[in-house]
Amino acid sequence: MTVLQLFRSPIQRAKKLQDARGSVVVEFAILAPFFLIIALGVIDFGRLFWVKSTMQFAVEQTARYAMVNPDATTAALEAYAASEGATLSGVTYTATTSASGGVNFRTIQATYVFSFLIPIIPLGGITLAAKSSTPVSTS
Repeated sequence: MTVLQLFRSPIQRAKKLQDARGSVVVEFAILAPFFLIIALGVIDFGRLFWVKSTMQFAVEQTARYAMVNPDATTAALEAYAASEGATLSGVTYTATTSASGGVNFRTIQATYVFSFLIPIIPLGGITLAAKSSTPVSTS
């Protein structure tokens, strides 16, 4: 020790010990996983809403098609719905005919089991559903 070091005040010695180099790296290492999970979660939920919107669009377009073409078979309606929602794979489309109050209805439904890409969030598969009905003339 030098003579100057002996005469330093305790405050000056404490300031020497408060070196902040490397603290930013430690803070980043602690917080980065949380920000990454949040960012990936936002992307995954955006994907979920995109799939749901695409399914709803496909069944609505198929219901319009069924209204214009009342003689279309259920197989033709299911094929049309699959072509409208062609960007999705694994979606099940069903078309049914029912009567209520003397009016015939065509109902088109879509179901899809959505699985998240983030393995940290154990939400499992969520079943998404879309449905659209339209009256069909009996002429």
